[in-house]
Amino acid sequence: MNENKKIVRLHAENHSAEALGIIFAYKQKGDHLVYSMYQGESVSEQKIPLEEWVSYEHFFEALNKKKTLMYELQINDKRYVVNLTPLSYTEKPEIMGHCVNITSYQEKKEQIQPFIYHNADAVAIVDLEGKTLQVNPAFENTFGWTFEEIHQKPLPIIPSFLKEPVCELHKTIQSGESKTEFETVRQHKDGHLINVSVTLFRVENMNDWPLCIAFVYRDITSRKQDETALKESEQRYRSLIELSPEAIIVHSEGKIDYINPAGAKALGYKNPQDVLGACVYQFVHPDYYDVVKQRIYRMKTENKSVDLQEEKFIHKDGHTIDAETIAFPIPYMGKQAIQVLFRDITERKKTEKLLRESAQLSLVGQLAAGIAHEIRNPLTAVKGFMQLLKETSSQPYYVYYVEMINHELDRIELITDEFLSLAKPQAKTYKDKHVQDILENTLKLAEVQGITEKIHVKKEIDLHLPLVLCEENQLKQVFSNIFKNAVESMPSGGTVTIQLKRFNQANLVVRFSDEGPGITQERMQHLGKPFYSTKEKGTGLGLMVCYKIIREHRGEINFVSELGKGTTVDILLPFKK
Repeated sequence: MNENKKIVRLHAENHSAEALGIIFAYKQKGDHLVYSMYQGESVSEQKIPLEEWVSYEHFFEALNKKKTLMYELQINDKRYVVNLTPLSYTEKPEIMGHCVNITSYQEKKEQIQPFIYHNADAVAIVDLEGKTLQVNPAFENTFGWTFEEIHQKPLPIIPSFLKEPVCELHKTIQSGESKTEFETVRQHKDGHLINVSVTLFRVENMNDWPLCIAFVYRDITSRKQDETALKESEQRYRSLIELSPEAIIVHSEGKIDYINPAGAKALGYKNPQDVLGACVYQFVHPDYYDVVKQRIYRMKTENKSVDLQEEKFIHKDGHTIDAETIAFPIPYMGKQAIQVLFRDITERKKTEKLLRESAQLSLVGQLAAGIAHEIRNPLTAVKGFMQLLKETSSQPYYVYYVEMINHELDRIELITDEFLSLAKPQAKTYKDKHVQDILENTLKLAEVQGITEKIHVKKEIDLHLPLVLCEENQLKQVFSNIFKNAVESMPSGGTVTIQLKRFNQANLVVRFSDEGPGITQERMQHLGKPFYSTKEKGTGLGLMVCYKIIREHRGEINFVSELGKGTTVDILLPFKK
């Protein structure tokens, strides 16, 4: 028995040292409850009668429940929280009592009560065992439970799948830690889950002994819905951008921050990541530097979009892209940026050019048909009578005059034939041919002309090239015309270099390069137009016919010229694969 008392006292002293409150033990002796130990803040004072701490009802309730019983009481204007714990290792029923003075806490509680009551966030106070001591109206409105329904009961707002981690969290908070504004879910009375931001901490007495735990819940359902809607909106927007057939670029401070797959492809890149961080002016044609700078300046200063405008970009392989662009300022990644939408209109521009040329060709054809018809009939009669005059006249100068007139009549007839070739559709038979054979046959006659004009012909013709579906005589006409132009550009003689080789994976190129004076860029823009020629007596119809023939062969004619160095003409022809 004495040993049991010693154990009880040691146990009490340990708790007393930790709690710095009042520790006592008592047991039943006859009809009374008596102290078996008393230690704490009133030891030096007269002992408080045991019946003020505990009653038979408390004694037997703690014994019967076999667990700690906790309640509040007031003695001598002081407020205490009492914990009664049955001691299982004593021979006779004995209770360990632990009292903590919560007078200061109560005063604080009364001071902060209005704050809790009027707080817009849900507030719940639970004891160290998790039983509800207090909730505010916001808690009742948020979770649907009234204070009367949950008083002295565990908070019924923890979803079943969170009960274990919440128990661990409570232990952590009881040890002195706190958690501030972490996001989780809690359960409404009707069962639906509520997104909440939670702050919880322990409430201590003046001796830093934990009294209870406070929870502050903020309903963030609306915010989470907004965030979800924003994420969905951003995802839809990104999907729209990523899958858009239009090229889209976002840049800031001269650097590309984003480009969609269509934009990367338009600039010649397979992976958009290869473009990120590059200087935006790297892809702008030099002729448009000033235009782009002015547009960017306007958007930054006025914060407005700029109108649709045609620009030129530079492809990865160096060729020029015609594009329509529209741009507007946007916030991007926390900074002000500019979003550019552009559409590659290179093919459209080519088509428009072809349509214009086709319309011109049609108009010239109609005009040519009328002129040729009106000229040919009297021209035939004039040539006939000139021949008679030549045969019947004996004067030498008559013969000279007749030859001069016949020469000019031949030129008129040649122009008339060119008119007719434009005006009258001709039956064509396309066959698979070796372009090198056609070119060699054409140059046999051309080289003879070149010798008389002091022209050296240099040939670089690849063999074993693919076949080309073509009309042989028409290609001869084109090659002859281009060679003739090259020769006539060098009246004092020179070298004409003729090359035939693969140009790319789809085309062969026939290239004529001369050493003439060259052509200005302004005049090159008009090449192939009716009645425009770089030669003094030219009509421009010959080159126009060449354009027409090559276009009908699904090819291209391109001019490159530099003043003082000569002109190069590339004739591209698609080959059979």
